[in-house]
Amino acid sequence: MKKIILSIIFLVSSSMLAYSQEIVTTQDTTVVAVKPPLLDSTLLNRNIFSILRESGPFMNKVTIDQSSSIESLLQRHIANSAGRKITGYRVRIFFDNKQDARNRSEAAAGQFASQFPEIRVYSTYEKPFFKVTVGDFRTKSEAMQLLKKIEGEYRSVFLVKETINYPAI
Repeated sequence: MKKIILSIIFLVSSSMLAYSQEIVTTQDTTVVAVKPPLLDSTLLNRNIFSILRESGPFMNKVTIDQSSSIESLLQRHIANSAGRKITGYRVRIFFDNKQDARNRSEAAAGQFASQFPEIRVYSTYEKPFFKVTVGDFRTKSEAMQLLKKIEGEYRSVFLVKETINYPAI
């Protein structure tokens, strides 16, 4: 019983530390928590129901007893939402109006697209500024994760609140 309780405490404490980079040391163990990737590409365009049906690392499985119409309704909702627009956040990586701004904005967009092919890049021109904005983030904290990751590579990055494409589920 004591081992089960300690295991549960360990699992809960590890999951609580998933977003930090602290090292936590107890009497007999050391837990190193690493930030999760910005986007888990293994889950992109996958259905939660099919993920739950797969066997886990210890051959564990989750069984869902439900109507088949729930899964079809989810698929229909995803298909209908693909073209929707919502208010969210993007990260502006380029903003300039100098004479060579068009070429520099295209270079910045190309560089970012090659570094992060999974994140969409938006190049716009609104007189007199050329702008390059990246990502479709529902929350400010998601956008801040990207901003912190790239702020050393781009001269002036900042968050903008915009109408974004409905992110992939």
